[in-house]
Amino acid sequence: MKSFTHGMVTAALAASLLLSGCSAKKEPETGFTPRMDKDAKIQLDMIGYFGNFEALDQVMSDFNRFYPNITYTYQQVGGSNEVAYLQANPNVDVIMTSSELLTPKDSALAKYCVNLSEADVDFSAIDPQMLSASCIDGKQLAVPMGQNIYGMIVNTSLLEKEGLALPQNREEFLDVLSALKKKGYNPVQGPTAKVYAELVANQIFSGLCDGQPLNKALQEGDQAAAEAAVMPAVELVDEILAGGYTDPAVNDSYPKDNYDQAILRFLEGDVPFWVCNTEKVGGMKKRESKSEAFQKEPFSYTFIYPPTGENGAYVYRELWCGFAVNKDGSHLDYAMEFIRFLSTEEEINKMANIKGVPSVAKNSSITENYKQVLDAEFIKDGSVNLGEVTPDIVEAWYSCMTGYAAGEYVSAKDAVTEFLDVCDRDMGQE
Repeated sequence: MKSFTHGMVTAALAASLLLSGCSAKKEPETGFTPRMDKDAKIQLDMIGYFGNFEALDQVMSDFNRFYPNITYTYQQVGGSNEVAYLQANPNVDVIMTSSELLTPKDSALAKYCVNLSEADVDFSAIDPQMLSASCIDGKQLAVPMGQNIYGMIVNTSLLEKEGLALPQNREEFLDVLSALKKKGYNPVQGPTAKVYAELVANQIFSGLCDGQPLNKALQEGDQAAAEAAVMPAVELVDEILAGGYTDPAVNDSYPKDNYDQAILRFLEGDVPFWVCNTEKVGGMKKRESKSEAFQKEPFSYTFIYPPTGENGAYVYRELWCGFAVNKDGSHLDYAMEFIRFLSTEEEINKMANIKGVPSVAKNSSITENYKQVLDAEFIKDGSVNLGEVTPDIVEAWYSCMTGYAAGEYVSAKDAVTEFLDVCDRDMGQE
């Protein structure tokens, strides 16, 4: 377990305070007003999913500007072990959350989380849709810290070099893939267990959101309409495999987590489209300096929604991770104060920017990599998962598409039927 103090003013911070004419005692302008004893000497115990959590470190440091005597411990705990850890260590104050653990109807983790709806926490800086994504049965159980988006990183320099434009719809996408294949590239890459499912994930998951055609078909028990809504995504994967626009052997060589080595593979410069999500994009900037190929020949890249629809891309966003207060924590009042602080626009944006994922703040600066997926005009009619796309449905889609690409189903209809059975069950149709 890490144990550390952020109570000391660093030399850099001290210098900046002197240069700005401020004293170290002056409270920063963050929209946050402290309510507790500023001189209290306590230790906040936290758990999270990451080993190196620089974004959280920064928020801790910022919180110490108001509460200089607070110290912290942080323990990395995997999501699958989180509840067991809390059972053995009931006094943890602040806990990391994920949709996979919070949204199930029988969620064990949810029982540990304070209902922030009944606490005096100002959520006005946060996108209401993202806030709703961590609101379970009318209870706001966590503060969201970022968005997850499925998509592709595109080597735009490579496309430009080959005289190709960024594709905007399914037809253009297939044309670009064909042109790249003829030029000797392996156009679409990613790990076998993810590449096929994530390539068309937005097409399926957006359709499952409230008010969308697939959702309506399932609610009405219209199996034919549900199959018709899913089949185009499967057919696109068929076309990509049949055209040789992805190489199963290459995909098998990708790391299962699609992270460090996959990022470095893309930075080699000869991968046109790498299928991934925003968590992976968040790790790219740090790894540019580790790639000899990229340092020698840097290139431009951007993150896009895969243009898999006849009229363009399907826009789908979901909550990434969040933070909650443990009901049984040793310092409930100060843990709540930390969450109040984390919920301010400045800190929410800072955490997302350091982690490299899209912010959940209403007002945020959009980095160059995310301009294609976070443009306000582009996403206004998009879908946000408010609990319709359950962990079981996501797992079923990955299993279905991975198995289908491997030839484990007699037909596309068999694969789709098996997937829809899970959707029916999770949406209460059985």
